[in-house]
Amino acid sequence: MRMSQLFLQTLREVPGEAKSAGHQLLLRGGFVRAMGLGGHSYLPLGVLARNKIEALVCQALNAAGGQEIALPVVQPIEVWQEVSDADRLGGRVFRFRDRNQHEMVLATSHEAAVLAAVRGIVQSYRQLPLLLFQTWTGFCDEERISGGLFGLRETRVVDGYSLHADEADLAEFYEGVQTALAGVFARCGVPVVVAAAVTDSAGRITAHKMVFPWGAGEERVVQCPACGYAADQTIARTGKEAPSGEALLPRQDVETPNCKTIAELAEFLQIQAARTAKAVFMVAGFAGGEERFVFAIVRGDTDLNEAKLRRALKAEAVGPATEAEIRAAGAEPGYGSPVGLQGITVVVDELVAGSPNLVAGANRPGYHTLNVNLGRDYQATLIVDITLAQAGDRCPECGAALAEVPGVELAALARPGAGPGRAAGATYLDREGRGQPLALGRYRIYTDRLLAAVVENHRDEQGIRWPATVAPYQVYLMTVGQARPEVVGAAERIYAELTAAGVAVLYDDRDERAGVKFNDADLLGWPLRIAIGARGLQTGVVEIKRRDGADVESVPIGAVGAYVRGLLR
Repeated sequence: MRMSQLFLQTLREVPGEAKSAGHQLLLRGGFVRAMGLGGHSYLPLGVLARNKIEALVCQALNAAGGQEIALPVVQPIEVWQEVSDADRLGGRVFRFRDRNQHEMVLATSHEAAVLAAVRGIVQSYRQLPLLLFQTWTGFCDEERISGGLFGLRETRVVDGYSLHADEADLAEFYEGVQTALAGVFARCGVPVVVAAAVTDSAGRITAHKMVFPWGAGEERVVQCPACGYAADQTIARTGKEAPSGEALLPRQDVETPNCKTIAELAEFLQIQAARTAKAVFMVAGFAGGEERFVFAIVRGDTDLNEAKLRRALKAEAVGPATEAEIRAAGAEPGYGSPVGLQGITVVVDELVAGSPNLVAGANRPGYHTLNVNLGRDYQATLIVDITLAQAGDRCPECGAALAEVPGVELAALARPGAGPGRAAGATYLDREGRGQPLALGRYRIYTDRLLAAVVENHRDEQGIRWPATVAPYQVYLMTVGQARPEVVGAAERIYAELTAAGVAVLYDDRDERAGVKFNDADLLGWPLRIAIGARGLQTGVVEIKRRDGADVESVPIGAVGAYVRGLLR
């Protein structure tokens, strides 16, 4: 491609809408252009980069035995309702009616459509496992903190769906796809943390997320540097201290004026926060509209994990209680205690259960109670892990200190199993001729986010440094100095030779100063830069520089093709 013909305008100044260093470079390099909140237009260079990334993902899925399909984004409501919300990917669904008043949805995922497509075609265990995938653009109306390509509302994804005869086959295949996707990220030069994302009622991991570590990311993963344990912060376990053998002491109310927080209480009593019990008042909502007041108790040096509490209660949602609801239950905001309360749900963290003689509220303003103990002074409805794992907590596997890793989710993998197939009536005949529901695995890769991660991880102050695997072009070819016929002729011959050899070349044939061309070459960031000038031609050489290196090599003009192909292997 000749730069004079390319739809491109590079920018010297940083656009005001840029959200991060990588986003700045994508905007300045003319790869994308912002369009409103959460929207971007992909320009030719951006499309080339994204296409290369998607090709890598599709190659990996094809190598895993996958077959590409294309499914409708607009789906009849009857198809969409065949799979429960819990078994879908994506955010809020848009519903509308067509001109014939049929209710339709703008799909955020295609589990139901896949199951509808295979129903009646996949009839025997001999046809399994089966992996189907598609590349598509979906509308994601979910709240996101990350900006740029990390926070698009209309996002490009590759979705895969695998169908299996049983859970054992699904588990093995799932691991294979996870390994294949890890290989894609490695080829893109992007590190990821593979973290557990969902567990079932028995504590078994049923979903993972692959997260790019990035300081401004909204995901929070807890990881052990020693043994590799990693989990989303909402489900991460921590190592618990052994129960103390400390003798139980008698309760005693003490005056604690203006001590409504754990920090204020600990400072006033000159104790550690770990010697206190933190009361968290919540309201849980259940199927059918039932609501229940919940008194959650965690140790003062920890925080409540609302996701764990919701799962422990088997509730649909949990949220903070109002002061009126707290007082109606018999407790006092800021000084609450479960002691003496009747008829409420009390959920106690395992760490509290093993910590004697804690300081808790006294249910009257300005007072706390010393030496409050579970079992003697109050009873628990549930004793379960409900704390939020944080940096410094002990790893549940090896006991080492955990680290908290912020980042961006690049891939989501889940194995909902036979539930969706059973709900959709998607069955097959097993070896004994009995009908069985198809077990489902699903795999989503966010290619917009992966492109953004590549740039965030491969850049310097001058511009992008694309890995050869995903670079829109491999070579930036330019002339320097006056456009003398011999210089232009040499550039044209090298351009034709490399293009014929299958090397993607962007030829900067503009009538611009050398400084402008060098700056654009660094900004755009192709792996190699070839500069041709009159001085070099006098000795029969051109200058070749790797974008990720500092050295400039003088290469005989007749050896350029072989030299470039060798570097790009």
